[in-house]
Amino acid sequence: MNKRIIFLGGFVAIASLFSAIAHATAQVAIPVIPAETTATVGACKFKIANLFGGKLIIPNPKATPPRQGIYDLPDTGPKASSVIRNFALFCIDASDKEIGTRLNARQVNGKWFRYTQWPRRDETEFTPFEPGAHPQTVQFKGSNWSGMGLTIDDTTGDEKRRARTFYFCLIHQAHALCGNSPVQWFADPAKRNELWKIKAILQSVEFIDEPPPVESSPKNGSTSIPNK
Repeated sequence: MNKRIIFLGGFVAIASLFSAIAHATAQVAIPVIPAETTATVGACKFKIANLFGGKLIIPNPKATPPRQGIYDLPDTGPKASSVIRNFALFCIDASDKEIGTRLNARQVNGKWFRYTQWPRRDETEFTPFEPGAHPQTVQFKGSNWSGMGLTIDDTTGDEKRRARTFYFCLIHQAHALCGNSPVQWFADPAKRNELWKIKAILQSVEFIDEPPPVESSPKNGSTSIPNK
């Protein structure tokens, strides 16, 4: 009988302990990490998912509007990226000239040419890539934008720092969100390529269109939406 009483008493004590832990946990506010960030960069307003432990930050949020955003990935820890650390996003006019400048290249009849600016002159031209650059078109798209991208291999500079760089533009109506980032270091023995990672981040982008302005009628004070 005494053993049974001791057993039941121990069971009640354990149950009380778990109840106290559950109550204490319920009192602690667990921070909720947002799944995505909404931001404005230049004339582009968009949502982008927080993936791989990273998120979009605005270096100068007081600017009207901010000129760039930076998608920052962790440098250390289990989610640290071995190649991509951060990359900037810029909003530009979606003209052939502006997109060519951001991509550092232009495609003509299915072939890529490198963007070149003449020194001390406001002139540009597109010249053939050197054989080792291996420009490759990257196909990708999002929910309400079309993607234009390519990878270019470094052929000059310190061999330990040579990389394959991904240049991209997300085109939505009259504007495009552009940037670039290394996706592979050629000196890396494992030959890790993180093009898939930056594509996943970019493919989460969804542009947000501002509603048309509402105009007031001077006669009766009513509001109306101007015809497109």
